Amino acid sequence: MFSGTPIDFQDEPLENNGFWPDLNLKDFQSQRTIPADIDADTIAQALIVAVAEVNAELESVEYQQRAKGYESAAAVPGVKMSGLNALCAQYTKAVFARAKADLLGEFATIGQRETHPGQESTETRAGLLAEASVVIRRMKGLKRATVKMV
Repeated sequence: MFSGTPIDFQDEPLENNGFWPDLNLKDFQSQRTIPADIDADTIAQALIVAVAEVNAELESVEYQQRAKGYESAAAVPGVKMSGLNALCAQYTKAVFARAKADLLGEFATIGQRETHPGQESTETRAGLLAEASVVIRRMKGLKRATVKMV
């Protein structure tokens, strides 16, 4: 229930690898409605791990863009809104979805079932991981799904 009290999110920057955009814990908490009562260090660890995993999956994308002369994802041309380009928006979406999927177990441990019903469910976690996977596939220039013969 909305209490009228502003939520105190952790304004903590995450320094990325120089190509992918830096992120902020506060943005993650507010955009993905992460409960403020989950320990900030736990949230930070989930975000760091998600960044490392997504960066590893996108090594080929980074390599291709650097080969084209773009030193950062923000420099890659494309659709923009409020200074954010499509590549950085996709990256942020993938990281935030994966990090939230990792945190879902925390929702249940702090008694959030009443205020966030279903947030800790297996289906919710699978949906978030699928969201991240689809975005990463699109960033790699792949379709949502492919069929391979074995």
